[in-house]
Amino acid sequence: MSLKAYREKRNFRRTPEPAGGAGERKGQPIFVVQEHHASRLHYDFRLEANGALKSWAVPKEPPNDPSQKRLAVHVEDHPLEYATFQGTIPEGQYGAGRVKIWDHGTFDNLMAKKTEPLSVTESIEAGHVEVALHGKKLKGNFALVRMKGQRQSGKDNWLLIKMKDRPATAKRTRARKPKAARRKKADPPNGARSSAPASPKTALARPRNLKSARPPAQFTDFTHTDKLMYPGDGITKADVLEFYERISQFLLPYLHDRPATLERLPDGLGGRGAPHFWQKDTPSYYPDWIPRVELPSAFGKRVHYVLVNDTPTLLYLVNQGTLTFHVWLSRIGNIDRPDFVLFDLDPGRASFADAVAVARHLHLTLKADGHNSCVKTSGKTGLHVLVPWKYEGGYDDARAWALEFAQQVADELPDQATTEIRKAKRGLRVYIDVMQNARGHHAVPPYVIRAVPGAPVSTPLSWRELKPQLDPAQFNVKTIFRRLSRRHRDTMRQGLGLEA
Repeated sequence: MSLKAYREKRNFRRTPEPAGGAGERKGQPIFVVQEHHASRLHYDFRLEANGALKSWAVPKEPPNDPSQKRLAVHVEDHPLEYATFQGTIPEGQYGAGRVKIWDHGTFDNLMAKKTEPLSVTESIEAGHVEVALHGKKLKGNFALVRMKGQRQSGKDNWLLIKMKDRPATAKRTRARKPKAARRKKADPPNGARSSAPASPKTALARPRNLKSARPPAQFTDFTHTDKLMYPGDGITKADVLEFYERISQFLLPYLHDRPATLERLPDGLGGRGAPHFWQKDTPSYYPDWIPRVELPSAFGKRVHYVLVNDTPTLLYLVNQGTLTFHVWLSRIGNIDRPDFVLFDLDPGRASFADAVAVARHLHLTLKADGHNSCVKTSGKTGLHVLVPWKYEGGYDDARAWALEFAQQVADELPDQATTEIRKAKRGLRVYIDVMQNARGHHAVPPYVIRAVPGAPVSTPLSWRELKPQLDPAQFNVKTIFRRLSRRHRDTMRQGLGLEA
């Protein structure tokens, strides 16, 4: 943002605020936090960059505790002269109210010290800023993280986080080949780093593991356990932690060695303004024992995905506000080849009974061609049909293969099923979505909670129990363990050929 937006909102003949124009200054960059008694008290957090103050409005006092996060709404740039502004903006003017300096000082841009250095402006564009603040009240490392899909009055919502003060980068080392790569010698491990020379193009496509320390025997450093994560259902953070600890023996085989995207709701389903964002890149302040894998994004930027391979890692991430885990369909031992193919049946405006009919028809169609398939609830309104991928091809081949079957079912059930991507043209038909069968895309595994009222759990089903009258909401945090106590084996895991 330039100062144009700032100036258009103000009448400098009436407001004492500076019009600006000093341009860039030399020396250590500065920050300022201003306490702003406008229609509502808030704190304006500002960082110097490119001759202006990059600015966020923070509704609550900035945190000095790593366990606390603050909503920060990205607003227009302010002039450098604003860093010393204190006074009263008169009634009738934009931001009317008293302004005083709450804290100020200099800062270091921690993103400039990364393997791929970024300026403050570039970090803002990327949606992740890390700075070391040298103020009177705010000292140490802080992060600003943009929340995906969250906007307020047309402005981006971010989180302001006090980081644990530790080195900003993790040491990279060569990782041992994953078990899957050692077991299948015929398949070259695309995931592990090799000592053999590789072309730059090949090296870019391969993931790199980051060294992690041995995890603790258990993770027990839980915070704010009495917080209501599902207010309408009386489910607290302690309940969510207990669920994931008990379900871990069933869930971890579906997470192991798969790059994970975390769906985080630090304050739970707290209403429209509650933070809700997706995290792919693992913050540097997470403990060293949290395993990561480094992969290039579609734009070539390196992303440090977390690997949820053990219960301590699982519970640490839940304690950070993760409700749902989304993982790749492939593992780091062979990252370009999925283990299974996903058919995501989305009812949209159709009924769940229609989704059941489409799923059963797809099951019979696959079976007639010699393919076993498994089914589970999505945890929301739909169904997932999964088929082991036993061919040599990668994601593109798997998606093309799946689309053929999806189209066949749509042709045979024209009133109930469709492969039409555009929602407006689906009508009352179930959408058979195979687009998630792509590198870098992710899906919900079995046994995770979904971030919707009722705390439903994505649950494997037998084909016999998949009936039109089935209610997927019956599988939830409060009921799932009664179901599992009656079952001695996970037929879906066996059907997909996944390790325990």
